[in-house]
Amino acid sequence: MTSNLAKIKLIIMAQKLAKVIEVRSASIIEGGKINPAEALKMLEVGLDNLSPTGVSYDLLDQLFPLKETIGIKVNTLVGKIMSTSPEMAYSLAEILHRQGHKKKNIIIWDRREDELSRAGYKITTRGSDYHCFATDTRGVGFARELFSYKTVGSLISRIQTELTDSVVNFPILKDHSLAGLSGCLKNYFGVIHNPNKYHENNCDPYQADLYSMNIIKGKQKLAVFDAVRVQFNGGPGYVPRWATDYKAVLLATDAVALDRVALEIIDRLRTQNGLAKLKDSGREAISINTSGNAGLGCAELDKIEWIVTEV
Repeated sequence: MTSNLAKIKLIIMAQKLAKVIEVRSASIIEGGKINPAEALKMLEVGLDNLSPTGVSYDLLDQLFPLKETIGIKVNTLVGKIMSTSPEMAYSLAEILHRQGHKKKNIIIWDRREDELSRAGYKITTRGSDYHCFATDTRGVGFARELFSYKTVGSLISRIQTELTDSVVNFPILKDHSLAGLSGCLKNYFGVIHNPNKYHENNCDPYQADLYSMNIIKGKQKLAVFDAVRVQFNGGPGYVPRWATDYKAVLLATDAVALDRVALEIIDRLRTQNGLAKLKDSGREAISINTSGNAGLGCAELDKIEWIVTEV
């Protein structure tokens, strides 16, 4: 007979609409640098916890069929300290390779080569190793078709439209002076030719409208936050005074839910450091709720199963 406690637990689980995994490690930073072996371990544990079977490769087989080309869209706008770290991005690429994908069919990318290079990535467009390049890499560029939905009309990187079959959205966790949060939704501003056009009203509803496009959301299979170092104020640039070693990575298949959890982390860090929450500072991350209301993901924190574990 099922106990009353077990029944309550089942009811609570049934009410959850999304799952977010947060993996922490006290040893991810050693001597001021990110430990690649620890980054790999954190991602493996996160994927195991995210998988319905508890086995990461069961989930990956479901998300990324073999023979697909996978893009890992990082955020390297700011430079080495406050960008998606190569250690994290290449560790995820290694996990996908172990799943069975050829290294050359895994592309780590962003909008500009110089930004990738400053963040510590090596531009690689040929050979059997992992590829790493940008929209402005010679021969890449933007697709000729104008993609539009509601308030957004943009050219989109050929890496997103033509050169990849599936995408991992892999930003770094930081606040943003206009959007409130620079997260998964904001990361896709790095795939279009005219992002500066869409920064009014806290970037809303532009982030949600861009994410609504099938060429964007339809290709995204996994979302991951590099939260080893977090900028909780002063972003999107690096401001040491308001940055902290949070020493975590977050994973989900629902990017809206992941952004909602990320927002909660930012607000908690702000409160701990004597700052007002983003909503109270005039920088509410409106696009998260807009995306939730549009059915793009779960924006309600109480309906997200947020699991925190340590390695």
